[in-house]
Amino acid sequence: MTCKQWGMLSAAFSGFNNAVRMVRGDREDGWNAVWGSALTGAFLSRAGGPQAMLQGAATYAGFTYFLDKFFASPSSQHRQETEQLMYNDIPLDE
Repeated sequence: MTCKQWGMLSAAFSGFNNAVRMVRGDREDGWNAVWGSALTGAFLSRAGGPQAMLQGAATYAGFTYFLDKFFASPSSQHRQETEQLMYNDIPLDE
């Protein structure tokens, strides 16, 4: 994988992940990553036509879902630590 390909993958995933979050009303959960990955897989496979896009979407989404479920920690301590690291945008008064 070249730097250009890695950059395109990263930009597509970040952009689609944020777009999905915005469409879903700023809801932040694991489904944003799954849908963002599906859109990324479809986008990166667009040269192969609709069937390749569908396969790319399913592959990327399935892999992301598997990783999310396999490495997710159900403990409340992990959830509390994550919430402490979250930040909120605060508008600056000029």
